[in-house]
Amino acid sequence: MWWLDSSLSHSFYRVPQSPSGWTITRMPVSVMSILPHVALCYHYAYVLYVHVTILGPNLLAFSMWCLILQLVYFSWCVISDLIAASAEGSSIAKAATRFRDWLLAAAVFPIGTLVVTTFWLIYAIDRELIFPEKMDRFFPAWLNHALHTFVLPLLLLEMFLDKHKYPSRTSGMLGTISFGLAYLIWLMYLGFAQNIWVYPFLEVLEGPYFVLFFAVTTTFVLLLYYIGEKVNNLLGGGKGSESRHSPMQKID
Repeated sequence: MWWLDSSLSHSFYRVPQSPSGWTITRMPVSVMSILPHVALCYHYAYVLYVHVTILGPNLLAFSMWCLILQLVYFSWCVISDLIAASAEGSSIAKAATRFRDWLLAAAVFPIGTLVVTTFWLIYAIDRELIFPEKMDRFFPAWLNHALHTFVLPLLLLEMFLDKHKYPSRTSGMLGTISFGLAYLIWLMYLGFAQNIWVYPFLEVLEGPYFVLFFAVTTTFVLLLYYIGEKVNNLLGGGKGSESRHSPMQKID
């Protein structure tokens, strides 16, 4: 029979110790942490399915890159949880957790936060530059919020529910810059080679303003990396994520 102690957020089960008594054994926290990760995988998979159904399979918008990144991250969280549950303390479990934490720090949090903040900032200035009003006719409001609003609260919830150890700033920020540079090259190729401007405001930016925009954006995303590190520490991370997947303990 299963017993759940909600005050400790751990799962317990009773196994026979002897004809006269029972031993209560605590399951690894990974067994519990996998549940929200599976739920978020389903959430982002469904959002991706609806997005592709409406607009087709394209990688033009940065929000689409962010969506795929969120799905990849939470899928890896499930894999990491399963490895931790089945191979507690092994080198592969530790490596899986380290990569999970690096991916969150280097790309998932700063890119997700960048998408949310820049979208609504530009939307507030002139929505036609980022999300034209004509899109309201076929792009549901809930999907817009799933792409451009809920990303940040869900990441904060992830940081609160699961402990993460940020990598060195050099490693993390290099990952952030690399991801951003990859999308910048993609944008410039589409704009200058194919004359496809994903965001209308980029087409109206001239020379130095175009360069200035990306310089400011790069600085901002690195600032978001730093903010993510501080938020993670504030929520209890930064002291070693492996403590989440503690070995099974006996309770007297």
